[in-house]
Amino acid sequence: TTILRPTTRRRRAREPNSEHRQTTMKQNPLAPYWRCLYKDVVVQDGTSISLQWLYFLTYLVAHLPVLFPATAGIHLFGFHESFFTFDQDYLPQDGSMLSNFIRLISITTGLSYLSIFGCASIAIASYATLIWTDVTTALRPFPWPKSWETDNNACYDDMFCEPPRRDRVIRRLGNTLSNFFYLFLALVVLLSTVMHGVSSDDVTIISGFIVSDFIFGVMLLILAVSSTIWHGCNAMWSHAVDLWSMEATIIYLTFRILSLGIFVFVSNETGNTTIASIIASLACLVMITGQIYFDGRSCFTKLKLKFWEDMCPFAVRNRLATSPYMTAKKDDENTIPLKPISLLEIYLFAMMPVYSNVPSWILIKTAFHTMGSECLVRVLNISLVLGWSYRLFERWGLDGCRHLLYCEEQIAKTKDSENGGLHLFWTIASAVLSPTASLHFWTGITLIAAYCHCRSIEMFVLSRHL
Repeated sequence: TTILRPTTRRRRAREPNSEHRQTTMKQNPLAPYWRCLYKDVVVQDGTSISLQWLYFLTYLVAHLPVLFPATAGIHLFGFHESFFTFDQDYLPQDGSMLSNFIRLISITTGLSYLSIFGCASIAIASYATLIWTDVTTALRPFPWPKSWETDNNACYDDMFCEPPRRDRVIRRLGNTLSNFFYLFLALVVLLSTVMHGVSSDDVTIISGFIVSDFIFGVMLLILAVSSTIWHGCNAMWSHAVDLWSMEATIIYLTFRILSLGIFVFVSNETGNTTIASIIASLACLVMITGQIYFDGRSCFTKLKLKFWEDMCPFAVRNRLATSPYMTAKKDDENTIPLKPISLLEIYLFAMMPVYSNVPSWILIKTAFHTMGSECLVRVLNISLVLGWSYRLFERWGLDGCRHLLYCEEQIAKTKDSENGGLHLFWTIASAVLSPTASLHFWTGITLIAAYCHCRSIEMFVLSRHL
């Protein structure tokens, strides 16, 4: 087995924040930052070249139906051409992608353009206020509460590679401000559910789903706030809340599409849409509340055990068999055991955009008989693949974003120079190129498109059954 040695003292001295890096390197002597860990995993796993190629080709081929849903639907899954009529009924033929996207948000949520603009304005104003607070930090110092332990950056620096701004309110500009879309969608969902709740003659949504959708909107709001705090100041408690709310919002739309399938099945079997609506709504409510409760208990148990206190235990570098965490955890009763990472696990994680589509593909073929809005399907799948793929190279993943190391070096060089514009340029560049900022941006669009897509299928199903 090849022993991977730590970076040399000369190398660490050239990097910004060398004091912090030297401390961190003592925790991870076998896996230095900025180096891609793919080869480390391969060496540990003993994966042959042929199996590596098999994994890689499977990864590429499996994403083709995701990126080309209409073509794959017709020629691979046998979808009838009548499954693709939603956009023909609701969208103008000469509309641009952006105008069609906004129009579909309005149609599926029942909100007017003015209401959508109002939600966007509130979200913009919220983050503009945060930017203003950051810009005026030197004039109006804003200390975070000491009880938040914002000076403990060990876990955060073990997870994310965007260069820090430790003397400012927003420590990671890109990772923080990219939560905008989560706040926008939270406001859209909450306003939509309230409006549907007070409407007695609404036939575009199953009435029981309003409660579950409202919970979804609340979890999105919690995600936007907690993620902003976590990336803005690194408060450890917000990390647990961030993970808890993030997992709930990711899984909810799968629960919703499955519950809509239950509605169709019960309605077809009994001929009673009222009973079908009650059963489907209860199923959706039980699934999302169960997810919130059990996952919340798990996250806050980890917070209590200081699971993230000194490092990120689930990071790839800390799950190499030779890492200090993997060798020491057997003797620590308070640690939550994690097995050494395998190459197969990495590829399974990378293929999340593929198998997250499987339930909807099956139900479109067997129950719904409609793709819903093809425009929304394209937007949600492309944005998910873009955000998820680049995210794999975040520091807690495979790492290797050396272009951000270059940005960090340029930020350090220009910090005290007279050319403030150049310093600002590299700061913005590092924010835009951050894998987590990219994930927030693209998956924010994914969640908006996915929620509206669920509603487009629901509109078609209800028009057929009511």
